[in-house]
Amino acid sequence: MHDLVAHFRAPKGSLTTQLLPADAQTACACCGLAGATLTVSATPLCLVCAPAYAADEEQIDQHAALIWLPQFDQGSLSRLLRAAWTALLVCPVGQPTHTHALTVLDDLSARRETALEKIGTYFPARLRRAVSTLAPHHILKRQSAASGLRILPVAAWREQHSDALSTLLSNRSRTP
Repeated sequence: MHDLVAHFRAPKGSLTTQLLPADAQTACACCGLAGATLTVSATPLCLVCAPAYAADEEQIDQHAALIWLPQFDQGSLSRLLRAAWTALLVCPVGQPTHTHALTVLDDLSARRETALEKIGTYFPARLRRAVSTLAPHHILKRQSAASGLRILPVAAWREQHSDALSTLLSNRSRTP
């Protein structure tokens, strides 16, 4: 997993999503899923992982939240999200799998509060602004530091990209 603090110090405007060419057969650099459709700073990403890298997106605070989840890297979190979103897509409401998926998503969302306690915010844009003011020697100290900060794409992101995500999740669930 990339260190959010170091990543968010990238030049302003460089952390936005761009579409990959339609014929690109690229794996997501974060979770490894085949068929990445976006790129951030020339890094190919799937729709689930993209918000973790796209700190300069105009509505990033409505589409993603900082959470504290040190036991998972960002790629593992994306794979868990993809599984939960797939369950919501294919399982009828009231079925145990659907209910379990909602419980997982609620638990992940609740981890915003821990991020708020630890760093004072769960908004990615605020973290982006704050780290730009850190002195370079603070970043050098982080080179070997592990962080539990992760980016959780939220319902607004899923809703904005519902058709593309449905295609991605449906195609993925058919593969062995």
